[in-house]
Amino acid sequence: MYAEMSHSMPAVEEIVVKLMVELVSTIALVTQKLKKRRLRESFLANMLLYSTRRSQTGEEFFRGQGDQQCTSEA
Repeated sequence: MYAEMSHSMPAVEEIVVKLMVELVSTIALVTQKLKKRRLRESFLANMLLYSTRRSQTGEEFFRGQGDQQCTSEA
């Protein structure tokens, strides 16, 4: 960004530069936090999906084991 400013007000120029630096820093920090949040949410969602699948597989396995025991006892 380029803006031509009068050098008659150096204090105003300094304030504008400080504000722009703060704004860019804040935007960078928010962007970084949003990326981490998305990554964390994605990780948690994948773990939940994995856990659910493991749970269903375990239930199917044990149901299958129970069915085999019942048929062998009969």
